[in-house]
Amino acid sequence: MVFSDPFFLFLFLFLFLFLPLFLVAYLLAPQALKNGLLLLASLIFYAWGEQV
Repeated sequence: MVFSDPFFLFLFLFLFLFLPLFLVAYLLAPQALKNGLLLLASLIFYAWGEQV
């Protein structure tokens, strides 16, 4: 198991950066903006994972 592998960097960034920031933003967002926030977060997540 090599921790310098790009997969582990992605996992680290997801667990300790993207996920907490998204969860805080989602919990603080008003009800009317939650669907838009979910859409934006999913687009960022899928674009980030799909390296072209």
